[in-house]
Amino acid sequence: MEAITKKYLDLYAALSGELQERPQLLNHYREAAYDAFARLGVPRFKSEDYQRTDLPSLFAEDWKLHVLDGAPYWASQAFAPEIFIGAFSDFVRLHPELAQEYYGRIAPIATDGLVALNTLFAAEALVIYVPRGAKIPGHIELSYILPRLAGHISVERALIILEDDAEAALHFRDCPETTERAMALRTIEVHVGRRARFSLIEREESAEANVRVSSLYVRQMQDSVVDLSGVTLRNGVTRNNYSVTLAEERADLKVSGFVLTAGKAHADNFSYIEHAVPHCTSDELFKYVLRDDSRGVFTGRILVAQDAQKTQAYQNNRNLLLSPAARMQSKPQLEIYADDVKCSHGMTTGQLSADALFYMRQRGISLEEARLMLSNAFAEDVIARIPVEEIADDVRARIEEQLRK
Repeated sequence: MEAITKKYLDLYAALSGELQERPQLLNHYREAAYDAFARLGVPRFKSEDYQRTDLPSLFAEDWKLHVLDGAPYWASQAFAPEIFIGAFSDFVRLHPELAQEYYGRIAPIATDGLVALNTLFAAEALVIYVPRGAKIPGHIELSYILPRLAGHISVERALIILEDDAEAALHFRDCPETTERAMALRTIEVHVGRRARFSLIEREESAEANVRVSSLYVRQMQDSVVDLSGVTLRNGVTRNNYSVTLAEERADLKVSGFVLTAGKAHADNFSYIEHAVPHCTSDELFKYVLRDDSRGVFTGRILVAQDAQKTQAYQNNRNLLLSPAARMQSKPQLEIYADDVKCSHGMTTGQLSADALFYMRQRGISLEEARLMLSNAFAEDVIARIPVEEIADDVRARIEEQLRK
């Protein structure tokens, strides 16, 4: 057994008494997670899906585990009583059959070592449940309220259930207060029922010492519409995994990502979109603006199954380097087993146009202001895809603020 794997299994043994006091259903899944993590461990550096982010080195650090006492996010709004937003322990008491049906069923414990590790130590979870036909007006703001302690891993878990014909838009703000070394290990499971509409905006503004390892798993049913937006505006080391299965026909998916890095920050986005059935669409756009000595990584994989005829799948990655030391690695991929599809992918990486800068300076615009205007223009089409306009406007303002530093 590898040393890192043994380290976390030993840590679990030390904490198991405290963890066993949590909801019984979580304990049930811990048994499967223990076996899976013992077999899988932390994903190996240089493996196919982790070629640029050295997770073993990060997890080998002398971390302690922060066992959460409650759901880490707080929603500022109140909703109709049939809509549930709160802790998993409360959800189990109210809806035991739903908790049994969905928790641990979308994110694969048996094949993903990070999900297995998260499941092993998850002492609580945030649950958002929108029943059949219910619609949440506007969007839900979710702010992180529990402290991320220096030298600790915070194990964060969320389960989001939208039943048939339900609608919800969520905005997760990941802005931890600590500037010291800390890690967030997160797993989010999302079920989107038939004809349901779901939007998720994840926004990270952390510190140079922070590490974020996040796995988002989404399952879409017939005629559902899902819009995912990930925004990284300030970070240390970030690895985001997006995995979406279009499981029934006529599901529609949009995935957007924007990254702005500085210093020695490292931002890695990995997406896996599975077109499992015919007549589904996906549209994916990621853009990076990299400064100083920062590093960006994008890996996008689209799988079109053999029977998934009439699929439309598009993937685009565009990157802007604002310093000679910044580096970007990109690997778009299509894996297609059907013959009646429309699929494409593309990638470009470059610097600001010297001709455009010259043209703007000829009209009295300073070099600094010209670079700012062109960088903002580069980001605009992906920011415009954020489905909540007030959030998009705030992100635009934060981008400009960061670029002026």
